[in-house]
Amino acid sequence: MGMIEIGPRDELKRIYNKPANRKLKYCAVAAISITTILLLVCLIWMDCLSVTSILLLRGFTGLFAIIFVVLYSVLLYRVNREYIKGKY
Repeated sequence: MGMIEIGPRDELKRIYNKPANRKLKYCAVAAISITTILLLVCLIWMDCLSVTSILLLRGFTGLFAIIFVVLYSVLLYRVNREYIKGKY
């Protein structure tokens, strides 16, 4: 059995909970929530909507998915940069 190291996890949690990183995290969660809602709207009302509105909804779904990926990547970069900078 190996030892479980708790220190870095606590330090990462502290970095993730800084105000700027918390805002990024909440914005990323909001973007993926909007993406999920738009996908469900497309799925539920596919028969009632016109082709143009379905394409528009799919476009916005893709846009919010890209926004999510960018926000999450920025968040990971900021946290890892600060963790490594504090480590060395």
